[in-house]
Amino acid sequence: SNKYNISQKSLEYKDASGKNFEGFVFYPSDLESSNSTRPGILVLHAFQGCTEFEQEQAEKLAKLGYVALAADVYGKEVRGTTKEECFGIMRPLVDGDRSDLGGRLLAARNALAALAFVDETKIGAMGYCFGGLCALDMARRNAPGLKAAVSFHGTLKPIPDTHLGVMEAAVQVHNGQADPHIGKDQITGFYNEMNERKADWQFIEHGFALHAFTEPLADKMGVPGVGYQKKAAERSWKMMEGFMEEQLA
Repeated sequence: SNKYNISQKSLEYKDASGKNFEGFVFYPSDLESSNSTRPGILVLHAFQGCTEFEQEQAEKLAKLGYVALAADVYGKEVRGTTKEECFGIMRPLVDGDRSDLGGRLLAARNALAALAFVDETKIGAMGYCFGGLCALDMARRNAPGLKAAVSFHGTLKPIPDTHLGVMEAAVQVHNGQADPHIGKDQITGFYNEMNERKADWQFIEHGFALHAFTEPLADKMGVPGVGYQKKAAERSWKMMEGFMEEQLA
């Protein structure tokens, strides 16, 4: 899987309102001297903002041959230092019609697609917790060139009052079966939403897995119902790999 040498750089971009963001792009170094393009994948962060965890995932994707942007949804240097502060930054983005969030995600997609070595017709998005909601919202809004969206233990709540027609991107959701933060009503609602929009979708339940099951440091958060599960983390990554390969080929 590690057949490529990797380069990385920070990538600054703006949304339509002029807000500044700073993500980190990882890519096979050989792209700098070739005229070829590769599919691009956005890695969308959990509630703490873009951390080393998301950057590590982006680097792993680059080693598979993708151009991966660990995106920033909060804004350059906008980070909470406590759990409460992080939720304070996140909450306004997930309330209401999520249109501000939609604009920020589009800006990240555009920044990735604008790189000379990215095939802008083959974009994937994947994310963790809040970032899972972000990946699904990109599919919900039919972001340009988006072929695949993967959510790891993400919130499933639909965008309120949207009638957006057929969903173009294929969707894969990884859910912790024992996650108390994602209720059965959310799951049923999600199934109905995907069917109404004639989506190509998969929903995978990982037995006994809790919220944030992919994150090795999850147990340190000390939040009930949150915890790492190595087996589910590794299986969900492998399934995502196969799914991205299928959709972005």
